Amino acid sequence: MAHEKRFPALHVISFLFKLMAWLVALADIISIVFILIGKTPFEFINQAAAKYTLGVSPILLAVSAFVLGAFYFLILYALSEGILVMIAIEENTRKT
Repeated sequence: MAHEKRFPALHVISFLFKLMAWLVALADIISIVFILIGKTPFEFINQAAAKYTLGVSPILLAVSAFVLGAFYFLILYALSEGILVMIAIEENTRKT
Protein backbone atom coordinates (compact mmCIF):
# COMPACT_ATOMS: atom_id res chain seq x y z
CA MET A 1 0.00 0.00 0.00
CA ALA A 2 1.49 3.31 -1.05
CA HIS A 3 1.90 5.96 1.60
CA GLU A 4 -0.83 8.51 1.09
CA LYS A 5 0.26 12.11 1.66
CA ARG A 6 -2.66 13.79 3.33
CA PHE A 7 -3.23 17.53 3.61
CA PRO A 8 -1.11 18.65 0.65
CA ALA A 9 -2.05 22.29 1.23
CA LEU A 10 -0.54 22.18 4.71
CA HIS A 11 2.66 20.72 3.32
CA VAL A 12 2.82 23.55 0.78
CA ILE A 13 2.13 26.18 3.46
CA SER A 14 4.82 24.65 5.66
CA PHE A 15 7.29 24.78 2.77
CA LEU A 16 6.38 28.42 2.08
CA PHE A 17 6.96 29.35 5.72
CA LYS A 18 10.40 27.69 5.61
CA LEU A 19 11.20 29.46 2.36
CA MET A 20 10.14 32.82 3.81
CA ALA A 21 12.22 32.12 6.93
CA TRP A 22 15.36 31.56 4.85
CA LEU A 23 14.62 34.61 2.70
CA VAL A 24 14.29 36.70 5.87
CA ALA A 25 17.64 35.35 7.07
CA LEU A 26 19.28 36.20 3.75
CA ALA A 27 17.75 39.69 3.70
CA ASP A 28 18.89 40.18 7.29
CA ILE A 29 22.48 39.27 6.46
CA ILE A 30 22.48 41.58 3.43
CA SER A 31 21.00 44.45 5.46
CA ILE A 32 23.58 43.99 8.21
CA VAL A 33 26.39 44.17 5.65
CA PHE A 34 24.91 47.36 4.17
CA ILE A 35 24.52 48.87 7.64
CA LEU A 36 28.11 48.10 8.56
CA ILE A 37 29.65 49.41 5.35
CA GLY A 38 27.34 52.43 5.41
CA LYS A 39 26.46 52.37 1.75
CA THR A 40 23.53 51.20 -0.32
CA PRO A 41 23.22 50.90 -4.07
CA PHE A 42 20.51 53.57 -4.01
CA GLU A 43 21.57 57.17 -3.51
CA PHE A 44 18.16 58.35 -2.24
CA ILE A 45 18.32 55.81 0.60
CA ASN A 46 21.79 57.09 1.57
CA GLN A 47 20.45 60.65 1.73
CA ALA A 48 17.41 59.64 3.78
CA ALA A 49 19.51 57.52 6.12
CA ALA A 50 21.87 60.44 6.74
CA LYS A 51 18.92 62.54 7.93
CA TYR A 52 17.41 59.96 10.30
CA THR A 53 20.29 58.11 11.92
CA LEU A 54 20.13 60.38 14.98
CA GLY A 55 23.79 59.67 15.70
CA VAL A 56 23.22 55.98 16.44
CA SER A 57 26.22 53.73 16.02
CA PRO A 58 26.15 51.42 12.98
CA ILE A 59 27.18 48.58 15.30
CA LEU A 60 24.06 49.13 17.42
CA LEU A 61 21.91 49.22 14.28
CA ALA A 62 23.52 46.03 12.99
CA VAL A 63 23.00 44.24 16.30
CA SER A 64 19.35 45.31 16.45
CA ALA A 65 18.87 44.22 12.82
CA PHE A 66 20.41 40.85 13.69
CA VAL A 67 18.17 40.37 16.71
CA LEU A 68 15.01 41.30 14.81
CA GLY A 69 15.97 39.20 11.79
CA ALA A 70 16.78 36.19 13.96
CA PHE A 71 13.46 36.63 15.79
CA TYR A 72 11.47 36.69 12.53
CA PHE A 73 13.45 33.74 11.17
CA LEU A 74 12.72 31.68 14.27
CA ILE A 75 9.03 32.58 14.28
CA LEU A 76 8.55 31.63 10.62
CA TYR A 77 10.57 28.42 10.96
CA ALA A 78 8.69 27.45 14.13
CA LEU A 79 5.36 27.99 12.34
CA SER A 80 6.52 25.68 9.57
CA GLU A 81 7.66 22.99 11.99
CA GLY A 82 4.46 23.40 14.04
CA ILE A 83 2.37 22.58 10.98
CA LEU A 84 4.48 19.48 10.32
CA VAL A 85 4.13 18.40 13.97
CA MET A 86 0.35 18.68 13.77
CA ILE A 87 0.35 16.58 10.59
CA ALA A 88 2.54 13.95 12.29
CA ILE A 89 0.22 13.90 15.32
CA GLU A 90 -2.77 13.37 13.03
CA GLU A 91 -1.02 10.53 11.19
CA ASN A 92 -0.01 8.80 14.42
CA THR A 93 -3.49 9.23 15.87
CA ARG A 94 -5.04 7.71 12.76
CA LYS A 95 -2.69 4.69 12.99
CA THR A 96 -3.76 3.85 16.56
